[in-house]
Parts: sequence; C-alpha cells; structure tokens
Amino acid sequence: MDAHGDERETQKNGSIEHPVEASDVDKDFQQFLDNVQYKCTGILRYERVFGEGYVSTGGFETTKEFVEKLELKPGQKVLDVGCGIGGGDFYMAEDLGAEVVGIDLSVNMVSFALERATGRKCSVEFEVADCTKKTYPDETFDVIYSRDTILHIQDKPALFRNFFKWLKPGGKVLISDYCKSAGPPSADFGEYIKQRGYDLHDVGAYGQMLTDAGFVDVIAEDRTDQFMKVLQRELDAVEKDKEKFIADFSEADYNDIVGGWKSKLVRTASGEQRWGLFFAKKK
Repeated sequence: MDAHGDERETQKNGSIEHPVEASDVDKDFQQFLDNVQYKCTGILRYERVFGEGYVSTGGFETTKEFVEKLELKPGQKVLDVGCGIGGGDFYMAEDLGAEVVGIDLSVNMVSFALERATGRKCSVEFEVADCTKKTYPDETFDVIYSRDTILHIQDKPALFRNFFKWLKPGGKVLISDYCKSAGPPSADFGEYIKQRGYDLHDVGAYGQMLTDAGFVDVIAEDRTDQFMKVLQRELDAVEKDKEKFIADFSEADYNDIVGGWKSKLVRTASGEQRWGLFFAKKK
C-alpha cells in the first residue's frame, strides 16, 4: 500500500502494462508506507514470517480458511483491497479460477506482486491505487476482499458505501482487520495507533459500519484467540530460525520482528488489541 510517482502499473495474464497517468493518491501516506512501514527489506522480512507471497496474518493458512467462506466460482471477479505482494490473489486465480484485481497504495508491494506474476497464466492484475479515491463502475465485482489493510483508512463508512456500490447484487465482502476493545485505548496502545496512523474500532462497531453501508447478513467475529495462536507460532518459527534470519537480513531486522510480535502478543493478551473477521452480503 505505497507509491512514489504517478505511473500506475498493472499486470494481467502474464503481460505488464504501464499506463502513465496522474494517479489520485495520498502521496504523503504513500511515502510513509514505502519509506517506513513497507520498505523493500521490511516486506521481505514480513514474507519470511508469513510465508511465500504473503504479508498478512497467518499467510496461506488463514487465506485458505477465509476464502473458503466466499465459495468462489470460476470467472467471478474479485477486488483485493490492499493486495500486498499478491499471494492471496494468485491462490484465488490459479486454484479457484477467479479473475482478480489487486490494488495497493504501496509501490513496493505492487512491484513485488508484478515481479511474481511474471509467467503465470492466471487472470490477475495489480495496480498502485488509493482505495479511498479509486472508482469502479457500479456492480463490477462479485467479491471484495481485504486483509489487515482497512485499519489504515480513516473514513471507513465512505469506503464501505463504495464497496456496496461496486458489488453486484448477491456480492460478498470479506475483511480481516486489526480492531481494539471498546472504550479509549491505554496511553501505550494509543501511542502505537497514532505512530502507525491506524484507525481502529471495536469488532461490533466495525460490523455496524458494514450494516449502515447497506450490507445484510453481516457477521462480525472476534478472532483474537486465533490471532494470538498464529502470532505465537510465527514468533516461535522466527526464533528457531534466528541464525539464518540474521544471515539473510540483519540482527536489527531480527530484533524488530521479534520485538514487534512480542508487543502484539502483550497487547492482545491484555484485551486491548483485537482481530476481527467480517463477512457480509449485498442483496
């Protein structure tokens, strides 16, 4: 979810296109993502933790579990908001026959996704785009999918109204995202949220925003227990692989990842940081 520059890139069916036009994106936020949170080495560190192709919690395992809820059929059109480096998109396209559009504000993320798309024979295209400014014709997609991305978006109600418009009748939305417990955060957690530029809500309030946008059959699940188990498993794997991790990256990288995962485990154990899974339909 980052970008520097106005060139937008898409890749579809193994070919790369470079439509050059002024992209309507938040350049400051883009630069924060590309230069701070999602630098190239940072992305590769995350991928080492989450598994090849993935930069979101649980990697392929949670992706497979969540995507199964969508009951995707060949030829259905999917919009992945915050596509990262494309692992989930390749899975939906190659294994399930979906036609996937992946957008991300991070140029670094999309660059990796494009690189990994080379030579694949599936219907996936990637674009550097700001989901709060991007527009699609009404009733374009069968599914809108987003993993641990919308935490960056301040005006979620407006985004969810757009999701509703972009979905075909009977379309589905599936989102996993960081959440918080109800009420004001502690000073430490509040500082973390501010430093990351996140906008977090409790699971129930998040689900209500989807209902308010017009969605029906909204399911808002607190998946924090699952999040903690995945975090612990990922942390154990990194610590077991310490020497190779440091050799491939650096000791500072290792300490950053281990420290970050331990901090998340403390915040989730205290009940402050939550992880939500949201599923809803358009009539």
